[in-house]
Formats: sequence, C-alpha cells, structure tokens
Amino acid sequence: MNIEYIGRDAIVDTPDVAFTYQVSETPRDFYKLKNETDNLDWENSSSLIGDYVVHPYGSNDNLPDIIKETVQTNYIAPGIMKKKTQLIWGLGPQLYREDITDGVLKRVYVQDVEIMKWLKSWNYEEYLIKAITDFQHIEGVFSKFELNRGNRVDKAFISKINHCYPDRTRLASHKTAVSRDATHAIMSDRSFSKTNVLADYKVYALFDFANPFAYANSILYSNMYSFCTDYYTVPDIYGSLEWLKRSTAVPLIFKALSKNSINLKYHFVSPQKFWDNKKKDIEANCTAAGKVYKPSMLLEYQKNFLEKIAVVLSGDENTGKYLHTTKEFSLEGTNLVEHGWEIKVIDQNIKDFVEAQIKISERADHALSSGLNLHSALGNVSESGKSDSGSEQIYALKTFLQTGIDIPEMIIMKAINYALMINFQNKGLKLGFYHTNPEKEQNIAPEKRLINQ
Repeated sequence: MNIEYIGRDAIVDTPDVAFTYQVSETPRDFYKLKNETDNLDWENSSSLIGDYVVHPYGSNDNLPDIIKETVQTNYIAPGIMKKKTQLIWGLGPQLYREDITDGVLKRVYVQDVEIMKWLKSWNYEEYLIKAITDFQHIEGVFSKFELNRGNRVDKAFISKINHCYPDRTRLASHKTAVSRDATHAIMSDRSFSKTNVLADYKVYALFDFANPFAYANSILYSNMYSFCTDYYTVPDIYGSLEWLKRSTAVPLIFKALSKNSINLKYHFVSPQKFWDNKKKDIEANCTAAGKVYKPSMLLEYQKNFLEKIAVVLSGDENTGKYLHTTKEFSLEGTNLVEHGWEIKVIDQNIKDFVEAQIKISERADHALSSGLNLHSALGNVSESGKSDSGSEQIYALKTFLQTGIDIPEMIIMKAINYALMINFQNKGLKLGFYHTNPEKEQNIAPEKRLINQ
C-alpha cells in the first residue's frame, strides 16, 4: 500500500482500490446548519473567564479559525483575497484633508512631517496590511491603543496602535453588568478554539470615545454591523464556505485520478473533531506511561487508520458498517451536530465525473467572487474561462473604486484616524488610501501605456 500525503490530506493506493482522504475542520452538516437561526445565535454559548462573560465569535467560538482553514486550503481563495487587499491599498496610505468646493467633496492630499514621524515610530504600514487582511476575512479589525503619558509637556498622547489577532481576541462584559453591551476585550496568546486559552489571558477595557485617555491600554473593535447580530460581523464569505470546501477537494481528486483512474473509487471526508479526540487519547496514554507526546504518534495512528480503511474497502459491503462506527455528536446551542464521516462514491464514467467536478470548482470560484463583492474581471474568475477584455477590467475597477472602497477604508482606518484626531486635533488631517482613476490605454500616450512600461 502506498500513502501520499498532501498537507493533512492523502491519496491511498492499494492493488485492489484507491481512494482520496480529506480532513475537514467543520462538521459534515455545516452547510445545512449555518442557515438555521440557532447557529448564528452565538450569545447562547457565552463562556465565563474569570469575572467576565466572553461573547463567542461563532457557535463554537471559532469562526475566525474556520474561515482561515477553509480559505487557506483552497486553491483560489487566497489569491482573490490578496487581489482585493491590493485593490484597497492602491498606491498606499496618504494624509489628506477634506475640502468642499462648489458642493463637491474632495480630498486634498498633504504632507506632514510631525504626523509621519509618529506613524513611522510604530510601523503603521505593517499594522495597516494586517488590518486590511483581517477585514478581507472577517470584515472587522481589533486594535490596541497604548498611551504614553507625559511625553508631550504633560499631555496624554496615543503613542502607538497595535494589531490584535482576531482568533485570539474576544469581546466581553463583566459578569455583574446589566447591559448586554461589550465593555472589555479578552486577549490570549492562543486561539480561542484551543482549550488551554483559559489559563493565559489579559483583560483590556474597550476604547472610550468620550474619554480616550481613560485607560493606559484599550481595545477598539471596528466593524460593520451585521443585521440582527450582536457584537461581531458575520462576514460575507460565510455564505461561501461550503462552496470553498467542496472545491478544495477537486484538485486532490484529480491528482488521484491521474495516478489511479481505474482503481479510484471513493473520496473520504473525516471530521477534525475525530482527530482532536484521538490526539487527546494519545497524549493521555503518554502521560500515563511516562512518555513525551510527539506529533509523529498521531501521524502513525492516521497511517494505520488509513490502512484499516483500505482493508475494509476491499469488501464494498462493509463500507457503511465501518463508517457507522466513527460517527460522533456534539451539542451546539440547541442543535445536535453530527461530526460524522462522509464518503463519496466516484463514478467510473471518468469523462462525466471530471466534467461534474470542474463545474463544482467553477461554481465555487464564482461563489467566492460574489461573496467578496469582487467583480470576476478583477479576481481573474472569468465566466468563459477566457481573459476579460481590458475595457471590462477598467469598468470593473472604476466601479469598485467608486462603490467598494469607502466603508472598508473607514473601518480599517478607524483606529488611526481617531488617534490623529486626538493627538493632532488642530491639524484636521486623516489617513486614507490613495487611488488614481484608471484610463483606457487608447487615451494614454504610447510611451506611457502599461504594455510599454
């Protein structure tokens, strides 16, 4: 038997049968459950850390982790995300003041040595890159203000702004609070999806707009409100997650087909929860035996497990029985979620099967493009498989710059622009991303056209 690992997935090849194997972060019935009200009613699963009620981000308090896993394992999603980040960045951040002339609002870009010295002192560009990246994934940004008291003639001053990782930061309220509003943020060095996060955390007050110097350190969560949802934004990509998971399996299946087109019969999807539990079992056994746990132990267990699957698959009548023994259930809010295994029989009519997989992949590409509100011409996701014309790309870019920049920029720049207003209130300057309006190539002098640069 030969096992070829591709990340944490695998292609298993035996003389009798070949199959592909995939580990999924989310439950098998994620797509069905995510449309139910209870699954978005995250407040039902609030947890208590110390004296604070932590407001969960997702039904299992792991939505940032789910999005990270689903996006980064997909073949096209990271590229589209990066493309949109580049479009928002434009020519980079620049200081400006707003001016209204003849009823038209304009930006007048300026240079200011004092402000730029402050911005560069805490590497504002690195902060903004992280903030844009967070916005593309979860449409929200966590930032930490640090005050430097007394360094400007005894005047309080915001010395720097730090980026906070969304998987390690949660909004919270004191357990005695009457209001449901969040008043604090809990931060940890690890993702909130990990159980050991409870042992190591810090508590910060949320930034007080009425009294910005009330706390030496405070957290600002800037986001766009999601309809009937407390605390956090439900990002648009949430509705495309299942499509992404489906398309992620397509390259794995195609690679297996190219090697084992005759023997390839099944595609397995196993729940991550199954392997998390096995890891805990192995760690417990190591502790009892006085041994040190090593990641290779879990890999060896998986190898033996795949070999058992191959043995079972040699007799098709045992497949259903085998899978039945691996099902697990968990209670999420009021939902009983099945963390079961999924098996897909691969049709041996290769031509029809391949065409079906390609259609799934194409549909997933467009679902992601729509979910991110990015025109297919800008995301290199063409309906016909051919490159879009230059005119279509220019039109798409102009539309994006006119309709898709303002609110994202406001959210991404919110922390910095509040700091500018507080630290340099007499200057009336803001920070924004500088963009130029694209022109058709025929309207540009030949020597200045992009093709000749």
